Amino acid sequence: MLQYLKTKEEREEFINKYDNFLFDCDGVLWEGNNMFEGVAESMKLLREKGKHVCFVTNNSTKSRASYLKKFEGLGIKAELGEIFSSAFATATYLKNVLKFPTDKKVYIIGMQGIKEELALEGIKSCGAEEDSGLFDNDLIPDDPEVGAVIVGLDTQVNYRKYAKGFAYLTRNPGCYFLLTNEDSTFPQHGSFYPGAGAIAAPLITALNRRPDAVLGKPALNMLEAILAEYKIDPKKTVMIGDRLNTDIEFGLKGGIDTLCVLTGVATKEELLSDDNKTKKNEQSKWKEAFSLYDKKGNSTVSSANLGDLLRGLGQNPTEAEVRELIKETAKSKSIPESQEFDIDFGTFLSILTRPDGFKPAGSSQEFIQGFQVFDKEGDGYISAGELRYVLTNLGEKLTNEELDELLKEVEIGKDGRINYIDFVTVVLSN
Repeated sequence: MLQYLKTKEEREEFINKYDNFLFDCDGVLWEGNNMFEGVAESMKLLREKGKHVCFVTNNSTKSRASYLKKFEGLGIKAELGEIFSSAFATATYLKNVLKFPTDKKVYIIGMQGIKEELALEGIKSCGAEEDSGLFDNDLIPDDPEVGAVIVGLDTQVNYRKYAKGFAYLTRNPGCYFLLTNEDSTFPQHGSFYPGAGAIAAPLITALNRRPDAVLGKPALNMLEAILAEYKIDPKKTVMIGDRLNTDIEFGLKGGIDTLCVLTGVATKEELLSDDNKTKKNEQSKWKEAFSLYDKKGNSTVSSANLGDLLRGLGQNPTEAEVRELIKETAKSKSIPESQEFDIDFGTFLSILTRPDGFKPAGSSQEFIQGFQVFDKEGDGYISAGELRYVLTNLGEKLTNEELDELLKEVEIGKDGRINYIDFVTVVLSN
């Protein structure tokens, strides 16, 4: 439900409601090197009230250390551990999720921030600023050491970088294709310019291939890292951003509240409009899923199907939680709790949008650790039965058909065992 904060009292109530404030940077705190009026005072107020502050940015041009210097230069208190960038997320994803081999290196279409974060994780890289300049049309030599190509925002992008990235992705077997983020535009100098998504588009078109993973918002890898690092309560956390399809979608997908400011991409008219695509797409998806369980054709679903419907829409309730939701709904309708009953769409929406309804499911590390218990040979493969057992215990209940569909994109060994790291990548990207 959208609420426009108009008065001082409403804003104070908003601040008092949360313990943890996650801020986007570009378009929220500053534009370029110009900090917005009131930002420093707001940050100081939150700190004085004992609030926990994090900075979550899709901009990969700077490392966290460079961002820290920028914060200091603008007079904003920050610590390195409070900064979560898409460059940092990409580096940790390579190291901790993909277990990127130490004898391989990464080719970068991007800038220094990615290079610095990779180095901090002990990952070798090439490209980036060293390949700036005009393309000389020479042959691109083979480089079998390149095991991944990363694309981020690159203000010096050129044909040489595209040609090299394309060559490695088509010539090197198993070469990963990663995007730091997929923002279509980037706010700068009072206007908007092409973002990382636009930079990646020519390569996606040439390859006729989607990236293996997109690491920035609205993907939840950074939220998982923040929740794990600080052990914070999602119910007491809010994401503050300026872009609906990244910042706000990030919060919605992660089950945390959101605040959209009007200093960047989104306008007040767009946000409050019935044509708000983020709101419209979400509600359309809910309605469509609801209709699939409408067995009687009377715009209701049976209480017996409530748990499956909630899980189908990305929630992760336990069976005990589902029983309690059914019990509470039955009580509100004066229906005996042991009796199966029909739930209309309005009632379902109130259940779906309950506080803490969209709790994040298992993180990538939780999935992988769960699978590793069954990896007796230590080769990164487990059986389909073992994979299904772990998913069920983490709340991901898939039908045989759904599992088969996901496995189409996953490496399966000659003995029928499944590469579970590939599987986690596929599941979380979907």
